[in-house]
Amino acid sequence: MTPETQLIPLTKRIHSVHLTRLPVMPAMFFKLLISAMGKQTRIPDHGRVAKGQLCLPNVTPDPIRVQQYRRVCGFVHAPEDPTVPPGYLQTLFIGLLARYITSDFFPINPMGLIQTGQQFESRCPVLTRDSLDLFCTLQDMTRTAKGISTRFLLQVYRDKNPVWQGIATYLTRIPGSKRTSKTVQDAPLPAKMTLAVPPGTGRRYARVSGDYNPHHLSDVTARLIGFNQAMVHGMWSMARTLACLEKAMPLVPPFSVDAAFKLPVFMPATLQLGYKQVVHGHKTRRIIFDLRDAATFRPHLKGRVTGFEKEH
Repeated sequence: MTPETQLIPLTKRIHSVHLTRLPVMPAMFFKLLISAMGKQTRIPDHGRVAKGQLCLPNVTPDPIRVQQYRRVCGFVHAPEDPTVPPGYLQTLFIGLLARYITSDFFPINPMGLIQTGQQFESRCPVLTRDSLDLFCTLQDMTRTAKGISTRFLLQVYRDKNPVWQGIATYLTRIPGSKRTSKTVQDAPLPAKMTLAVPPGTGRRYARVSGDYNPHHLSDVTARLIGFNQAMVHGMWSMARTLACLEKAMPLVPPFSVDAAFKLPVFMPATLQLGYKQVVHGHKTRRIIFDLRDAATFRPHLKGRVTGFEKEH
């Protein structure tokens, strides 16, 4: 921890809640608005924050929605391929995350959350016919100069064995938090391709992911919550990047992804994807990537993919 960061204490006991079905997203967004009116954007001054966990068993990926996800994000797979793109598994947690941040477990205003990063490790292939158990757990909360950073641990099990694990990171700005005047402009990675982000991409991704936050849907709904234009989901940018990187390094489990969301992508946009492969030991392969505005080269997404060779 630096002088500007401080871990917020959590209870040692994990308070588990077992669900029987995925939350209905329209109802969750209504609850989000109601919950936002009753919570402040700060951590209580006394006691510890309850460490909660939501558990949902027997979830089977919808093969039609998986196919739609592939099309929206640009993955190339045969229609009969039952393999679920690993990034799609994060969308199964949209309802659980919404349920968590509107619950009594979460102490701060849920409307202030901005996703700033996503990590995940895909340990083995997942098929559309698989029955999966989902666990969404508060990992930690940290006071930083920019606000409150919250991380959620997302876990997918099949037959009691872990097949996928991710960490979703969010930032909540608080009164007095620092705002950087401008993003540091570093050298772009070697450009490989140009990607178009047409109007309506946010709505198309919302239909396959369940993330209907207003600032992704249209300019009108974005203005209602303080943005001049609609922006595409950071998770779409990440998935679109992974779809392109598949051509350079087959993304076959086991592999891991670590991505940081930088500046928002306002629609429409033209982006430049850059990447390069680096040597990292004799049993791993790594690609580092960035996604930037094609005209200004300002960064929207940075990260890396690490592939692990299987033992023979």
